[in-house]
Amino acid sequence: MIDIPSALHQTPLAQAFDPRRNSVNALRLGLAGLVLLSHSLKFQGHEDPLGHLTGGDVDLGTLAVDGFFALSGFLIAGSWAASPSTARYLWRRCLRILPAFWVCLLVSAFVLLPLARLLEFGSLAGFPWTGERSALSYVTSNAALFIQQYEVPGTLGGEPVNGSLYTLFYEFACYLGIGALGALGLLRDRVWPLLAVTAAVWLLTVSELLDGALLTSRSETLETALRFGSMFLAGAVAARLAPRLPMGPAGGALAAVVLVQSLVLASMAPTPEASTLVHVAIAPAAVAYLVLLAGSSPRLHRVGARRDLSYGLYVYAWPAQALLLLVGGAAWPLPVYAAASLGAGLLLALASWTWVESPALRLKSWTPAALRRDRPQGV
Repeated sequence: MIDIPSALHQTPLAQAFDPRRNSVNALRLGLAGLVLLSHSLKFQGHEDPLGHLTGGDVDLGTLAVDGFFALSGFLIAGSWAASPSTARYLWRRCLRILPAFWVCLLVSAFVLLPLARLLEFGSLAGFPWTGERSALSYVTSNAALFIQQYEVPGTLGGEPVNGSLYTLFYEFACYLGIGALGALGLLRDRVWPLLAVTAAVWLLTVSELLDGALLTSRSETLETALRFGSMFLAGAVAARLAPRLPMGPAGGALAAVVLVQSLVLASMAPTPEASTLVHVAIAPAAVAYLVLLAGSSPRLHRVGARRDLSYGLYVYAWPAQALLLLVGGAAWPLPVYAAASLGAGLLLALASWTWVESPALRLKSWTPAALRRDRPQGV
């Protein structure tokens, strides 16, 4: 029988979330795996079941990315609070996202794409190393995080090299937003600045929904920013409310009901744009609550404790899956293709963590010699 008092027990988030003993890394790895599964379905010509239900961009993959952003909002708000300065905060954020991203661009352009060319044509003759819309321009055009060039003609059948990377621009933009609020002194012991920004974004979302997606139907960038920004803000607000935000099964059940309701209403929307806007107007707080409830659990705290492969899996899964298609992956049973994609993605993620991410993160406390202050003698 269900223990009703235990089910109704709620613990404040600040108490439930132990920074040293939680399941955040396991959760992020699971979310990256869900993105991989959604892409596996699409690569093999199947339809994402949730995307089919909602008729838009609210599918298993993007819902997992919603979870990433909500979790990131919570963690990044904490990262800013723990940083001695805005400059140090931004330095640490850059180290976490940029080195592995840049290496992924280089590896994709000059290792994986040539390999794909060999698998497709048996020769590198005619491979577009340089020039307009080449392997080199793929790196240089996308190096600032905003993906401007998705394809390199003559490779992968003209399909995107890596359709997952576009979200990183919005992630970093959220980092900058938190940094700006912090630099203005609007985050120290205050909740209302984040609540005000969140309310403004929500009002814009509702306005767009009522106006028939007047702006977002013309700008995919704005639509994406509203969606992921809303999720990130929900997580950041949760971080500020952590001492008073109750966490427990009852809250989780309520959040799940709200999330399901958002998906049902999204499925009833007349257009894909409206479907996304309905989801964004209703789901962020529920998504944030559910990922924080799962992430606060200590049960899987050992997963990723030494090697966090979630970021590497996210950025390398797509090109790994594309390469597997060139060796017959399209005809494999879905579980086999998904498992092979996961294995290949994890191997690349392990290489990324070992040789790029972990070494970069060791520099988080580094300060250029010119900026170091002389320390008192004897200290």
